Amino acid sequence: MVSTILSVGDVAVRAEALALPRAVQFRFTPTGRAQIALWIEKTDGTFMGTVLLTQAVGLYGIGNRPGASQMNSGFRWPYGRRLDVLPVWAHRRAAAPGASQFKQVIFQHRTFEGCASNAGCGGSDSSIESYFCLSFKPETTRQAALDAVSCASVFSSDKGRFLTAADVVSGYAEPIELVGAGMMRALEPTSLYPPRRDGAGCASSASCIDHPDAATYASHVREVMPDIDTVTRATPPADQEQSIPFTIPDSWVDTDYVAWVEVNVEGDHNALFSAEAYRTPELPPEAWDSWAIGFGYPYRGQPSVVFRVPFSLVASSTFATVDPTGFGDVNGFGPRAGELRPMDGSITNDPDRSETAGSGADRLRLIAPRDYRFQVNVEFCQTQALPEMPVALTTTVDSDEKHSHEFGRLQFVVPMSEGSIDHYEVRYSKTAIVPEDPMTFDRALPALAAETDSVALSVPTGGKPGSKVDVRFGGMGPLTKYWIAVRAVDACNLPGPFAVSTLTTTRIKFTQLSGCFVATAAYGSALEPEVGVLRTLRDAVRPRSPLFAAATDLYYRSGPAAAAIIARSDEARMLVRALIGPIVELARGAVPLMAPKD
Repeated sequence: MVSTILSVGDVAVRAEALALPRAVQFRFTPTGRAQIALWIEKTDGTFMGTVLLTQAVGLYGIGNRPGASQMNSGFRWPYGRRLDVLPVWAHRRAAAPGASQFKQVIFQHRTFEGCASNAGCGGSDSSIESYFCLSFKPETTRQAALDAVSCASVFSSDKGRFLTAADVVSGYAEPIELVGAGMMRALEPTSLYPPRRDGAGCASSASCIDHPDAATYASHVREVMPDIDTVTRATPPADQEQSIPFTIPDSWVDTDYVAWVEVNVEGDHNALFSAEAYRTPELPPEAWDSWAIGFGYPYRGQPSVVFRVPFSLVASSTFATVDPTGFGDVNGFGPRAGELRPMDGSITNDPDRSETAGSGADRLRLIAPRDYRFQVNVEFCQTQALPEMPVALTTTVDSDEKHSHEFGRLQFVVPMSEGSIDHYEVRYSKTAIVPEDPMTFDRALPALAAETDSVALSVPTGGKPGSKVDVRFGGMGPLTKYWIAVRAVDACNLPGPFAVSTLTTTRIKFTQLSGCFVATAAYGSALEPEVGVLRTLRDAVRPRSPLFAAATDLYYRSGPAAAAIIARSDEARMLVRALIGPIVELARGAVPLMAPKD
């Protein structure tokens, strides 16, 4: 047995050190489109708190939304509860002392699940979607097309409702397929994951077209998990090291803890967890419609991978690991869904091969010269003043009119700070962010980069006080006023006051693709070949026929209104496609004949 004797002077020095703020920096480099949960436990397994939760789970509610859990996926796929996304974190948070549980979300009108479009699932009386979308061409929903698609069409999604006690009694269930057999799985009244809280749904009124429950999702989530706003972050960009600061609460005793991080990427297949082994479900046959079977791709691949790093608060030090501790459940439901499986060779762990880089264990990248995948740095900070407020903050819409409806430009002057600035926190909101009310900042959304993928905005921190910062950001919608707020956070995770600016985005500028409003709504995108051939015919005939030109001008005035109605209904889309299909075929034959002769 080893004992340590401290002198009176040693005790005084140690006490003085423990009075200083204790900041922890978590460092890791994620692969692209990674969903991440980061949390801290005591060594006995007591859940202490969540540090980070990526926004697909924490904001958009992919773990708790309408749709069967095994339903296919695609770019910003709107339906299907992803129970497998972060199951270890979800079960441990739910089992924490005093933890509340989230209510289960289901379709508005379905008695069972499996619907992949709006047809028959409440789509005709649902509000327009602000984030998720659904392509109406099967090939653009495949995994290989994820980097080439965007939300080009207007989509009305079913925001769902809460599962009720009456639903449970009546046996509300979802279809699943296991080992080649189809069955219905009864749903529980609660979920391990939060529903979406991005403002989806309308207020309860006579004109409301969403279920009244949808307007309460955000308040329900904050009641169950009060820190959800502060821990939710945008998905990190691929292969960029993340440094996540966390201030140890004063109530935490000087002892040992364990940091955990769970990482998942849908469609991360290998030989064992392949698209063939976890294929598109089709059983029981009466439960799945043609949209669920014919669109999207089988997303289930290698399960979530979990890393753990024990660390101590006794003194400043660094702790790290290279290899994961285990992995989660591939389905996310059942009696063992929350268990951590030991690493057994089934998870890919070969970062040196280019074809497996970023896969399996390498979802937290092992990139030279770093010798860790997950690192924890404990620092005892020195007492210092908070960073000052960023000054001369201005926000404008993007100068490129093709993106002025979604991107903006952010400019400010670097503030004074006694310590080094670790990062800038930028948030945006459709409601006012008020300096006198910090909660309005916390509840605003983390800013996104000016990209099609929803990834976090990275603001450079190397500038000296008085120098200018100028960055583009995205994530906005057309014809909307936004409040944008910025604050500096130092190396001790101490934030300064935030500055606020506003901007109003423009309408969408279609430029050369404009005009075919109804066809675009019917086929889902202005880039579809059917729309293109109609546009080509229009451009060829219009200069040759005054009557056709007059009819086109009339169409320009009435087309957008008609398109808005068509875009909100799958039945209307299918009907219009059937009506204009013969015209498309005639156009395909006529366009070559209209070409100028040499």
